[in-house]
Amino acid sequence: MKTEGLSERTADRAAYNEYLSALASDSSAFRAAFRDAFFHAMREQMTERQYEVLLMREVEGLSGKEIAYKLGISQSAVSRHLTRGKKRLRTLLAYNLELRSHTFS
Repeated sequence: MKTEGLSERTADRAAYNEYLSALASDSSAFRAAFRDAFFHAMREQMTERQYEVLLMREVEGLSGKEIAYKLGISQSAVSRHLTRGKKRLRTLLAYNLELRSHTFS
């Protein structure tokens, strides 16, 4: 993938999109094993609060206001946790995509 001249965010987003298309062509057994490993890696790379907020937002579909109320934090804190968690997630995805593009002997 060519990333010269792209901003870090644009490069991360391109890596994420390329990663998703590559993953779609894999077998379901691989996807299941990868999903388990990926969620474990997410928990290792994100703070507990970032993981919790991202899960509530993306999986449960809660709004920032609902998350703030449930966790007893401000909406701006929810926004910060989401932003930082997504950045770590993009980095993790970009790293995984980089590993997948190399052959190891």
